[in-house]
Amino acid sequence: MGYKIPDWKKSIDQDKFDVETPEGTFQLVKAEYITGRQAEAFAKADETEGGIYAVLDDLTPGLGTALIDVPVKFVKELVEAWQEDSGVSLGESEASAS
Repeated sequence: MGYKIPDWKKSIDQDKFDVETPEGTFQLVKAEYITGRQAEAFAKADETEGGIYAVLDDLTPGLGTALIDVPVKFVKELVEAWQEDSGVSLGESEASAS
């Protein structure tokens, strides 16, 4: 019978997670809708120049930059809330674990 991948791009605008920062509100795509490439980037965030902040900037331009001066505790809580909202876990980077 097989499986056909749904046209997930149609509804992508409604599948967002709002993040309020001192710089403004950003809309991060829900964790369950990130691509395999993006999930891999999260898994390798500790090895990537810019770490989790660069990954967040890739997902939502400006978000990682807006969080760079925020205490790591709150970045960790943000990532946990984002994952819980979608019911997924992408692992934990060292930056978010500190």
